[in-house]
Amino acid sequence: MLNPEMLRTYRIGSLFGFPLEVNLTFLILLGVFMIWLGPVAGLAFVILAFGSVLLHELGHALVARWLGVPVAGIELHFFGGTAKMIGAPRSSGDEIAIAAAGPAVSFALGGVGVALAALTHSNFFVLLAWINLVMALFNLVPALPMDGGRIFRALLARRMGMLRATEISVTVARGVAIAMGVVGLVTLQIYLALLAVVLWTMSTAELANARAMAAYGQPMGGPLDMNLPPSWRGREGGQPRVHVVHWTWPRSR
Repeated sequence: MLNPEMLRTYRIGSLFGFPLEVNLTFLILLGVFMIWLGPVAGLAFVILAFGSVLLHELGHALVARWLGVPVAGIELHFFGGTAKMIGAPRSSGDEIAIAAAGPAVSFALGGVGVALAALTHSNFFVLLAWINLVMALFNLVPALPMDGGRIFRALLARRMGMLRATEISVTVARGVAIAMGVVGLVTLQIYLALLAVVLWTMSTAELANARAMAAYGQPMGGPLDMNLPPSWRGREGGQPRVHVVHWTWPRSR
């Protein structure tokens, strides 16, 4: 049985004004890679993975703040990281910009890694390039709630509105989750299989959120906040924090 303490999150500082939190599950993941790769390679991977995920999420957070979307902080966990937005983008263009910011940062870091690896022939920079290029490409898969899925939905919403766009995007996400789960089980890649379950669950939460928007116009939580497990959400006065936002961009730019 999963120990509730395993889901605890600790604040370790702040970056550009964003609270920075680390969930214990993220440390477990990094520990596994240190054991798998060995102490030296494992430590290099831990440093690069931690920094790469953090900068990826910082890209989302900075663009969101620039576009007027509040961000509660950045959290690193077992499946990567989350920029915890507590509001909704005002337009489809804003949603695309916020979603694309993370992969853009990862591509930039990957390019730096490739250039430095070519100049120095260092495996450290090869690893930097590999981690960030894989991260960027994987996050652009058009499956909600991944970055590519958000971009895909925003493009669809320009023509058919938020709810229908989400329904189509969730159908695609579930197909990706099934394929990912099958590959994970066949190849015994447990992490991939677990990620498939999380993808299915979180895309379903996206659909529920979109339906709430369509029915009431005032959904609880922004596009990322609704996807966080209850243990990851902020609390005020001993009660779960709820954010009321308005989704205003179904057919805008």
